Amino acid sequence: MQYGLIGEHLGHSYSKLIQEKLIDNYTYEIHPVKKTDLDAFMKEHSFQAINVTIPYKKDVIPYLYRLDDASKKIGAVNTIVNREGKLFGYNTDYYGFDYMVKKHGISFANKKVLVLGNGGASQAIQAVIKDNEAKELLVTDIILSGDVLSIDSVYQNHKDIDIVVNTTPCGMYPHVDSAAVDLSKFTHIEAVFDCIYNPMDTKFTLQAKSLGIPVAVTGLEMLVGQAKRALEHFKDIQIDDREIDRIYREILFETSNLITDCTNSDILNDLSNRLHKEIRFSKQIEKDAIENSLILVVSQEEISTHQEKLISNGFIINGDSANTIIAKFKSAIQKF
Repeated sequence: MQYGLIGEHLGHSYSKLIQEKLIDNYTYEIHPVKKTDLDAFMKEHSFQAINVTIPYKKDVIPYLYRLDDASKKIGAVNTIVNREGKLFGYNTDYYGFDYMVKKHGISFANKKVLVLGNGGASQAIQAVIKDNEAKELLVTDIILSGDVLSIDSVYQNHKDIDIVVNTTPCGMYPHVDSAAVDLSKFTHIEAVFDCIYNPMDTKFTLQAKSLGIPVAVTGLEMLVGQAKRALEHFKDIQIDDREIDRIYREILFETSNLITDCTNSDILNDLSNRLHKEIRFSKQIEKDAIENSLILVVSQEEISTHQEKLISNGFIINGDSANTIIAKFKSAIQKF
């Protein structure tokens, strides 16, 4: 493997799709590594450059020759470059999260911020929040140590949270019915960010939208942003930031479900051929809704009944021709 991603469970990673869109003539591999095999893999380091994800962002540090300033500050690495046998570590999660927050016009200055989770990604996010002069930063986690709070303590004593960031895997595919926090416990949240990118809307962000919270964003933009920065380290190149949004929209278009009540077989077959998506006349809506890249054919009555589940991973689009449906689909992607 020359370039790729290592981690423990990588079955639904978008990293290959994103990385190979950033430049031409480039192959990026998904390479699961068991905990028992990590030591041998890192000592052999038969790669040119890799990304690192859960649960190894801290575990890889002892194998590295040098860390960049962000990695030293955060205590976690997600990008490693092999230069003549010496391994250099970087943290691009910081860049990806900072990009996503600023893209949506949010400032942490003088805000009270709650971060859910205290792992490797959380450390990068906490660094961004501190560097952007938050008034107060609270962290919750299952493991309580130091200044880490329980979520019940936050509910009782900190109802005035301004911004919530989820860095836990709670709500990640396929366990989409869970959320790490109940946002209704707080009085005036202005933004929530979820580092999860699959599904495209989590139970956490869907609740935020139902409560009228102005900004509710999942982590695909962060993922694309950190991938862009990682590739710059991999290849020693510069990539325009505008590529992040272009690729973000392309990934949404390619991986999201199109949900329709259209039953015209000619239209559906045309859509399937042009969008490269499987048609599924959904009889198991709860199950099918969390899959990716489907055309789900669902009656209007069923759409009304299952709407929250359906829109977590798709867009409800109707029309009288494939051209109309695709145009509406693209428009919805641009607005998401």
